[in-house]
Amino acid sequence: MYLVSLYFDSQTEKTLRKHMEKVAVKTGNAYMAEHRIPPHLTIAACENCPEEELISALEECSAAWRAGAVDWVAIGCFKPHVLFLEPVLNQYLHDLCVSVNTALDRFEGAKRKSRYQPFGWMPHAAVARRLTEKQMLTGFHVLQTNFSPFSGKGVKIGLGRSSPYQNLKTWDLQE
Repeated sequence: MYLVSLYFDSQTEKTLRKHMEKVAVKTGNAYMAEHRIPPHLTIAACENCPEEELISALEECSAAWRAGAVDWVAIGCFKPHVLFLEPVLNQYLHDLCVSVNTALDRFEGAKRKSRYQPFGWMPHAAVARRLTEKQMLTGFHVLQTNFSPFSGKGVKIGLGRSSPYQNLKTWDLQE
């Protein structure tokens, strides 16, 4: 599966990593660190796309992408295994989601994840994955105790392959 993800300025990344590490220590679940999954926000996901053509399609629309504000406001979970931090779905994030998904429209036969398409997408950055129920409750408590809303900036978009995570191409975003 291919994932298109937004990456953040150094302070935002540091804040997200701090939450990831605190949850990992308290739960004993280090899945994110063990699999070298960096803090990110997945914008789109697809399968069955020719890799070079996919890179080319994203390259074409990358000129329109810009760095932008991301306001982190909530903690949440996808039951039964994922804890995350959630930003406001602002115009900036919506426009990125639309842009990337429009680029993916050209791939006939590509399998796309509806949960990463406009009006089906809930932006989030996973803090922990593959949690047991007990770990989920512990991790949620850790986030509830330590999380405060903060603002950051999206500064890079990357195309990666999942399982195992492998970055294929990144685009730096201009102001």
